Amino acid sequence: MISLKDIEEVDKSQMFQVLKDFPSQIRFVLEKESEIPFFLNRNTKFVILGIGGSAIAGDFLQATLRNSELNFVEIFVNRNYLPLYKIDKHTNVVVNSYSGNTEETLEAFKEAQKHTQNFIGITSGGILYEILKSMNYPIIQLPIGYQPRAALGFSFFSLLLLVWKTIYGKDQITHLNEKLVSLEKILQAKSQIYSELRKTNPALNLAYKIFNKIPIIYACEETMYPVAFRFKAQIQENAKNLAFASAIPEMNHNEINSFAYPKDILERVKIIFIKDANDHPKNIKRIEAMHSILSNNIDIEILESKETDFLFRMFDLIYFLDWVSYYLAIMNRIDPTPIPVISKLKSLLQR
Repeated sequence: MISLKDIEEVDKSQMFQVLKDFPSQIRFVLEKESEIPFFLNRNTKFVILGIGGSAIAGDFLQATLRNSELNFVEIFVNRNYLPLYKIDKHTNVVVNSYSGNTEETLEAFKEAQKHTQNFIGITSGGILYEILKSMNYPIIQLPIGYQPRAALGFSFFSLLLLVWKTIYGKDQITHLNEKLVSLEKILQAKSQIYSELRKTNPALNLAYKIFNKIPIIYACEETMYPVAFRFKAQIQENAKNLAFASAIPEMNHNEINSFAYPKDILERVKIIFIKDANDHPKNIKRIEAMHSILSNNIDIEILESKETDFLFRMFDLIYFLDWVSYYLAIMNRIDPTPIPVISKLKSLLQR
């Protein structure tokens, strides 16, 4: 069992406290709600320029709106040096870079300016902040001092309020605010559970099941695939552990056929299915069929939130799995905050 001493020895950058305080990011955004800008044109097409921890907020927004009354809103998440989605003068573009120095996002922003002047920035500072300020574009300024992946609450809930205001207007925000207050309370309660170093802690227990394994995470594209993708990335960045994720049903047409070789690697594979009440009925059958096919040879775990609202279920799982990745890092005896290989890659690219 992990002890407080293990955490003190390994977690030099104190991610434990950042995780424990994560629900308060919702409160921070709500207190700044009146300052969050929005697009006055009421257009329903949004392109979000971002990458890594800054882009995933767009994926979660896309899933949230797809499973809500706002399913008519188009959200495109652009992870590249060039805008890969059509941008015209009517398109609303959100430029999201926590550091403000992400080169792919800055390049895409520069290119997008040839096609539209509808921009709002989300950043804590850096080059992006200076450019936005010089061009008089609205800015949602995030608190400094976080890893981008740890600032998800600031980024996502700012995005959600931005889009909601654009569609409904700034005076129709009370219901959403009340909903987010409820979500904060749910996550605060979970924070107490996940931060306790006890045998009853489900995040700690799942981390033990993954330890010394290669997690492969599957979820349905229409619902929880962004959660699977986030969990994969959190394992990779926090625990410095190999992990993979794919979407259902696509992986049924290729990846499912690969669980034969190499046999020595398969012994260390852990499959995790993330289910949701909104999964397409035929995709539910696919998960059941895959479990039947693979469970004889592969260790399988099935996760599903029982919250009643899709947004609540999504963040219930995000928060739980962030803790799992944290505890896996402690088991791997690696500080979850630094990302030295990514930093080295950026250094080489700047030469």
